[in-house]
Amino acid sequence: MHYIVIDLEWNQPLNHQNRVYREVGDRLIFEMIQIGAVKLDSDRRIVDSISVLIHPSCYLRIHPRIQRMTHLGPDELEDAPLFGEAIDEFVTWCEKDGDDYLLLTWGSDDVSVLQQNLDFFDCHPALPPMCDIQHQFSDAFKLQNRMGLQPAMELMQIEPEEGRDFHNALNDAYYTALVWQKVEDASNTIQYARQPKPLIHPDHNKGKTKGELFDSLKDAMESELANKPKCPTCGRACELEAAGYVPQAPDKYIGLAKCRQHGNILARLRLRASQSGRVILSVSTAKATPPNVAYIHTKQLQMKQREENGFRFNAEKALLNADRSSVPFED
Repeated sequence: MHYIVIDLEWNQPLNHQNRVYREVGDRLIFEMIQIGAVKLDSDRRIVDSISVLIHPSCYLRIHPRIQRMTHLGPDELEDAPLFGEAIDEFVTWCEKDGDDYLLLTWGSDDVSVLQQNLDFFDCHPALPPMCDIQHQFSDAFKLQNRMGLQPAMELMQIEPEEGRDFHNALNDAYYTALVWQKVEDASNTIQYARQPKPLIHPDHNKGKTKGELFDSLKDAMESELANKPKCPTCGRACELEAAGYVPQAPDKYIGLAKCRQHGNILARLRLRASQSGRVILSVSTAKATPPNVAYIHTKQLQMKQREENGFRFNAEKALLNADRSSVPFED
């Protein structure tokens, strides 16, 4: 048995009015442009690595934010193989030491993005299960919340190496492998196998307000849009609980509001940074169930206890590192 830690980089349309996006966005939201992977032997020693660049077929212009983060642009991708050839190269590399291996990822986004690209380009390699070792890491160290890769490295006292920038698929796979090596017992890794989730065209999302632009995260969180969420039944503005929102992820928050007529309302916030550095806020609401109420009150209590112990959640820093987690899954 050997293990392959995989990380992906992908491009996205410049905007949702883009002609290509209108044609293929319901089948291909993110187009892969790099596969990075690190191979570990049965003792979890790093023995090999690979980086495969991919020439885009649909979203030919690289989004400025993607290019800024990954340092991948037209020049770097010009002579790269198309997706089908790139996948063949990757699978051949995976299997050169035998076909008894697992694929490991940090989080589950890559699982779904890879599957959508495989389906779109009609590629059907025989791949083993993909395991979410971010979840495994959180369980192993009894963490209340999932950690990003960089905070996990800091927790494990792993220093970034000179010349190995983040947001490069090979480098991120390498750092993920170093973090995974810190999990004392990896015998249960297969229990964290994840199935891909369908990704949906954002235009098909229902029950959400259209994203509104704010100058800062503070302005977004203090806005009427966030603090007066609309009842999904009658449309009236609701009063947010005094405890406010609690973070579920760097770009996702959840809270409770009260409608005078329809009772408890579940409010979800989604945020993302715009190209100009401003913040886009979307809000969705639903009738809150008793389990929703209990869950949110528990999360609020946990956050209060952590703050009393000196923890401070840096929301702005977290949002800047949320680029890879804002994947629109079908609920």
